[in-house]
Amino acid sequence: MLCNLRNGILVGLLSISVSSNARPNEFPESPGFPKLVEPGFFAGLKQGDSREIVLQKLQSRNFLGYRELQSDLIKSPIRWDGHAYELTCKFEDKSLSLCLIQGEAGWQDFFYDEIVRPQWQILRKRVTSAYGKPNKQVPFPHLWDVPQNDSGGFITDSWELSDRTIMLCVQSYTQQDCCTRQVLDFSCCTLLIQPK
Repeated sequence: MLCNLRNGILVGLLSISVSSNARPNEFPESPGFPKLVEPGFFAGLKQGDSREIVLQKLQSRNFLGYRELQSDLIKSPIRWDGHAYELTCKFEDKSLSLCLIQGEAGWQDFFYDEIVRPQWQILRKRVTSAYGKPNKQVPFPHLWDVPQNDSGGFITDSWELSDRTIMLCVQSYTQQDCCTRQVLDFSCCTLLIQPK
């Protein structure tokens, strides 16, 4: 009887998955940037929020928040326009101090133009549509113009809002590959959201 029940559940699940048009590994679109009248500087987060409050707010707004055990950061995957990003919430003295959204990082030469540039364009478009044109704006830089291993990276856009500063950057850094032990050059785009 238990075997028949399991088979019935399995057949039911298979018929649901076959009948739906869902594609594997396709995650739903994450929420966008909040309007300026909404509380908080991103996903309802406010400067000074505790780790527990940040997790609650992220989950209540359909973000999947999780703690990074070694650094005690809170991270959340973001999916916008088919691209993967990661939100990192940084704390000082157990209080939220800023958020950073980072695009995928890669080391191949083609990665910079094929992945970093489109992700950077998506971030620029999303912030501009939410908050207007940036106070500072420069074109997407050539990779050799991006300072290597500079924690600030190359700032392309900045928005000075009444309650937050937002900076869109391109970064280049070196990192040792865990398998080959070779030092490789990586690149990515980042969006810093700093409450005032």
